[in-house]
Amino acid sequence: MPSNVVKRQPQILLTKELLAIALRSSSESILIKDCDGIILIGSQRVAEFYKCSVDDLPGLNSYDALPAELAERIRQRDQFVISSGKAESSEETWDLGYEKRTLIVSRSPIRDATGVHVGIITCYTNISPIKQAFLLFEQNQKRFTALAQTCPVGIFECNPAHQLTYVNPEWERITGLSTQEAVGKLWTDFVCAEQLPLVQHLMSCEDSYPGGDRVDCTLRGRNECTVELSLNRVSDTQNFTVSFIGSIVDLTYRLAAQQEIREKANLMRDLTSSVPAIIWQLSVDGLCIFVSDYFETVTGMPIETVLGKNWQEVTHVDDVPGAVSSLNTVLSEQQKSARYEFRMKGKAGDWRWMLANCQPIHSMEGKFMGVAGHTIDITDRRIAELELQQYNALLEERVKERTQELLKVNDSLVSEIENRQYAEELLEEKRAQISHFSRVSVMGRLSGELAHELNQPLNAIQNYVASLSKILASSPASDTTSHVLSRLSGEITRAAKIIRRTREFLSTAKHKPELLSLSELVLDTAAMLKGEARRRGMTIQIVDIHPDVKVLGDPVRLQQVLVNLVLNALEAMVDHPSSNKIATIEVSEMADHVVIAVHDSGVGVAESLQDRLFDAFFTTKPTGLGMGLAISQGIVEDHGGTIKYRTREEGGSLFIIELPTVSKTISGSGAT
Repeated sequence: MPSNVVKRQPQILLTKELLAIALRSSSESILIKDCDGIILIGSQRVAEFYKCSVDDLPGLNSYDALPAELAERIRQRDQFVISSGKAESSEETWDLGYEKRTLIVSRSPIRDATGVHVGIITCYTNISPIKQAFLLFEQNQKRFTALAQTCPVGIFECNPAHQLTYVNPEWERITGLSTQEAVGKLWTDFVCAEQLPLVQHLMSCEDSYPGGDRVDCTLRGRNECTVELSLNRVSDTQNFTVSFIGSIVDLTYRLAAQQEIREKANLMRDLTSSVPAIIWQLSVDGLCIFVSDYFETVTGMPIETVLGKNWQEVTHVDDVPGAVSSLNTVLSEQQKSARYEFRMKGKAGDWRWMLANCQPIHSMEGKFMGVAGHTIDITDRRIAELELQQYNALLEERVKERTQELLKVNDSLVSEIENRQYAEELLEEKRAQISHFSRVSVMGRLSGELAHELNQPLNAIQNYVASLSKILASSPASDTTSHVLSRLSGEITRAAKIIRRTREFLSTAKHKPELLSLSELVLDTAAMLKGEARRRGMTIQIVDIHPDVKVLGDPVRLQQVLVNLVLNALEAMVDHPSSNKIATIEVSEMADHVVIAVHDSGVGVAESLQDRLFDAFFTTKPTGLGMGLAISQGIVEDHGGTIKYRTREEGGSLFIIELPTVSKTISGSGAT
């Protein structure tokens, strides 16, 4: 008993009735005290609070063992009950200093025989554990609700009669039913009728023990769907069922994915079956977990022979170390791939040479899953390689023999080459002679006109000489005399040019490539053929020529080409009915080449004959030799250029010559 508790004689004596009440209530916290708070009697639990025996309780001040603030608050409540004469019951929180307790406190006044209040009886019920349990329950309920609201799994709760009391948003999404439509109904009402026996079996298992199996079933709502259903029984401490908590997982996407996987697996099986190679996969420990049907085709053994095993049982004993070493480099992820050859026992009992290629495989998360590869039969190739080695050895012997023969033949070829070079030199000489003959032939055709051209300046000279004689005889020298002498000098120069041009055109000497003016070459050619054109009633026209256009080449041979093309143009217009017969020469300069175009207003060449125009000895003229265009093509090509024929849209023929510019000719092969 606390030392600070002062005992005194109680003011009233207990009656038998009060004592009986106290005895009957001994298992509760019951305290009887007078109006001043002096304890008359208390139960065992009250004695434990005051840390004394039940016999020592009478006479103790009930407020002295309490904190001052708490003691004052209890005294006020006691006095209120005594003064009002009314009993009360309330929930109170007592801070005892070392702990806080929540109590249900019932206070009743005690009257004597005359009705005077002489004391108070108080009953205390400690509900702190209940409050804590209730608080914990509320917290757990909030956690459960928050978890259920965000959980990607449909969650529902039902009472022992299986009536729904809660569904979360995911349950609503899966079934398409709102909380209002679901709560209060049996959850089994949403299960398809044909699957009810399966669900009822699950319910019976849950009634017997918690944590039954999961089942797949179809739920009927606005959205009919297949789900994985699980049910768990919630029981109290006496194992009575309090409620059921269940979950549903939407299997729509999983079933679709499983179907897709099965289809892909079937497709893979079909593909691997059609491939003439053994497709295989090894686990991380090197055991075969997949092999295609082609394995049976090669070995004649069922696939089960190697499934769950390694390849050593079907590999030649001499090839096992090399194959194992190559596979281990990939299985240990030391290499990204491996390629090796080994022998495998075939269907006929023979050893077939196989070529294997393999590489590691990883999951989508990057986890190493093993090795995948394919193996092809290379027996025929190995046999072919062996035969090839034998053929190579035989070929080397034959080559040695043939080399000796070729050395002998080579000596004869050397002399043959020398003879061929001599023949080519003769051929080049003949070509030069033919080209000269062509020029002579042209000049033969122009001989009459040449004589006429020479007669004109010679007659003019004769007339100027006669006039000069008369002038000199009649009078001294004058301006007229100077004019006559000037004209006489011009005609003599003109005659000399005609003779020089003719001699150069007929010359057989070889000319070195030189830088020449294309305008002068064209003008000289036009002057040479002007008389021939006038005799035929035709005109030679020069268009767009620039005095600065230069080419590198042989002037005589290039002029031979122009003469041939202009003469052909004049002859093509002889039988043409047009009165405007013009042979035109156009010269234009591009970035890296010069274009010379010669065209006429004749009848042109038939399309069927155009591909043969530049063939030797082909001609469309009754008296032609068929060498002019062939020689012209050779000359142009020797100068690094091209010559082409086209038919003009307005009628007539068009020959286009393209020659490289001076800079390109010097940097290239050059004219020959």
